[in-house]
Amino acid sequence: MSNGERNSGDGEGQPERDRPPPRPYRPGVISGEAWSVVGTLLAGTGFWGLVGYGIDRLAGLHTVFLPAGVLVGMAAAVYLVIYRTTRH
Repeated sequence: MSNGERNSGDGEGQPERDRPPPRPYRPGVISGEAWSVVGTLLAGTGFWGLVGYGIDRLAGLHTVFLPAGVLVGMAAAVYLVIYRTTRH
């Protein structure tokens, strides 16, 4: 049996030259993307929440801009995540 006719042990008997090359193992690619999404959502919410809190403190208001900042941050973060995942 030549090198091109060896089986990989799966019983197919397909020659080595006809098989597509194996995909390289890249651990953490999917989990890395998931953590990127989580980080973006938390960072956007936290940043704009702090901006709203700062405006509340400077203006002397009590929790008017904090919820608005959190909502703006969440919306911006969701938009950014969708933009990143759908671009080519």
